[in-house]
Amino acid sequence: MHPAVVPALPPALLAVLGHPVAHSLSPALHEAGFAATGRTARYVACDVAPQGLAMAVAGLAALGFRGCNLTVPHKEAGCRLADARSPEAAATGSANTLRFDGDRVFADTTDGRGLLRSLQEESGWRPEGRRVVVVGAGGAARAIVAALLTAGVADIAVANRSAERAERLAVDLARLGGVRALVAGADGWRAALGDADLLLNATTVGMHGRGLPLPEDDLDRLPGGSLVCDIVYVPEETPLLAAARRRGLTTVGGLGMLAWQAALAWEVWFGEPGPAPTLLAAARRALAELARAPA
Repeated sequence: MHPAVVPALPPALLAVLGHPVAHSLSPALHEAGFAATGRTARYVACDVAPQGLAMAVAGLAALGFRGCNLTVPHKEAGCRLADARSPEAAATGSANTLRFDGDRVFADTTDGRGLLRSLQEESGWRPEGRRVVVVGAGGAARAIVAALLTAGVADIAVANRSAERAERLAVDLARLGGVRALVAGADGWRAALGDADLLLNATTVGMHGRGLPLPEDDLDRLPGGSLVCDIVYVPEETPLLAAARRRGLTTVGGLGMLAWQAALAWEVWFGEPGPAPTLLAAARRALAELARAPA
């Protein structure tokens, strides 16, 4: 008799949805993590326009995917699609991680916790009693502001090109602590920079080395001991970080946050954190390969 053939378990299928999404390093991170831990899973990137998000999420669930990540511009809309939300996702109205439980969708956000771990690991920065200026008021900014307030930051000024989104964020998160809404470039913005312990770019400005999220001269308003962080990670040294380093300021790039939010997303999908050092090393390799690729 022939020995019984035991079929291989189907892999856990995962994806990242964004628009655009070609720049994403998430597939390289997660695939490296799967290989390092022996986990049977696959992870792909899918470019999904905003009007197709609901259909894409329903389609992934119907195809048997374990879940997905959400990146720009889907974090707020994806959170609204969920049937259930973590406390962080419910409080912020933002989600970067979805899990499919049959035909039900669970939403969580690991952006804010990932940022905090990155700041602590790379610079030793502690949030208690600090004053922070955040540029941007989108989904990532919402998760980051909530995490900073929960961790003990004393004051956060959120600056956006238009006041409306910053004001909505401030109102939505007011129960967590003091959030001031500012218009980037206005007088209140300059005063906030003068008191800031941390300046954080939570927009996509600077991606592929294009542009600064604030006038470069405004960096001169920061106190000498300030930390400047950019969640953009393509390139690893963004124009904002390069300008801050020229002024002798300490900087933290976006790769650490990317790795830590990915590691924490494993908790949502698999019930245990991913190997953050492996994910960070994979991100650096993938970014180096991207830099070598012909334009």
